[in-house]
Amino acid sequence: MPELPAAPITACRFLEDFVPGAFAELTGGRRLPGTDLELGFVLLGEGGGEWVYRVRDGALEVVRAGRNDATLTVIQSVDDWRGALWEGRGGIFGRTVTSLLSGAAVGRLSEAARERAPSFEALEPIRALEGLVRVVLAGDLGGDWSLEIKLGPGAIPDEPSATLTIEAEDAAAIERGELDALQAFMAGRIEVMGDMTLVLQMQAVLMQALR
Repeated sequence: MPELPAAPITACRFLEDFVPGAFAELTGGRRLPGTDLELGFVLLGEGGGEWVYRVRDGALEVVRAGRNDATLTVIQSVDDWRGALWEGRGGIFGRTVTSLLSGAAVGRLSEAARERAPSFEALEPIRALEGLVRVVLAGDLGGDWSLEIKLGPGAIPDEPSATLTIEAEDAAAIERGELDALQAFMAGRIEVMGDMTLVLQMQAVLMQALR
């Protein structure tokens, strides 16, 4: 798989050059019959923009265009996006989003994650959901790290339908297998404000796609 450059590159180069290259290597140049999906990615701040990944019958096209018809859209600040890739920020959440965007191809991911390519078809049920989920990793290297996930097509709401907050240390413990996610939730170490049902529905679809 292609190695992520040691020094940060622009969002444009990452999303328009690196990700398609990683996808091509992931699939070995083969088309994936039946795959039909649009994923949106919005970066906020200097050097940001709006991109759409269109997967049609296994072929990937990347365009700088509106994402209103995307099945799923990831929204994030440029600083937090860069932090996940080159500064070790974002923990399991940063790695999960990167996995969805680049087929688990970024060089800094674990070997186990590299072997787990996402199932794009399994993301299709998200089109039936509607809402915006904000994920906050609190106290990540001295400052909160966050992202938002717009479920289904349509305009991005001004406010999230639900906010999920977890301390960075607890997220790392869950990833290492030292803390059970359900037990952490029941103990109040994972805080969910807002539409709990939407969070659970999103989680079920993402787990299916990344299993």
